[in-house]
Order: sequence, then C-alpha cells, then structure tokens
Amino acid sequence: MNYWMLTTSLIAISAIGSLIRVIIGPTVWDRMLGLGLTTSKVTLAVILASFIHQEPYILDIAMLFSLLGFLVTVLLARFVERKGNI
Repeated sequence: MNYWMLTTSLIAISAIGSLIRVIIGPTVWDRMLGLGLTTSKVTLAVILASFIHQEPYILDIAMLFSLLGFLVTVLLARFVERKGNI
C-alpha cells in the first residue's frame, strides 16, 4: 500500500465523518459546519488526484469547487439568519 492510497483513504474517512455531522447535527449550524468540512475534504481529494495523475488543469477544478463550497455556505448562513428571506 503506497502513501497516496493511504492518504486518499484517510481523506475519505474524514469526509464520511463530516457527512455524518450533516445528517445527525442537532442544529442547522452544525449541519452547515459539516457541509463546509465536506466540501473542503473533497477539494483536498481533488488536489491530491491532481498530484497523483500529474495533471495541473485539475487544480482549476479544485479551485472552482472550493469557491462554490464557500458561496453555498455563506448563502445558506444568510438564508437561515434571515429566516427564509434572501
């Protein structure tokens, strides 16, 4: 087993842990925290895939996914804070 496979497995396990926080989070804020953590873990996995395959254009996809994850988190926080009014 090489280091890339071990690293990918650890990232996947931590992403599953974050998804569990999204599912069982007692408050909406806990669920949003889990969503932000999950998007960051997936972004990290995409960056790792870019290094494994030695394809630099995949980093653009990771940057786009990271930006979208941030925007979703901010917009959901604003939606919850205003009680449904955007």
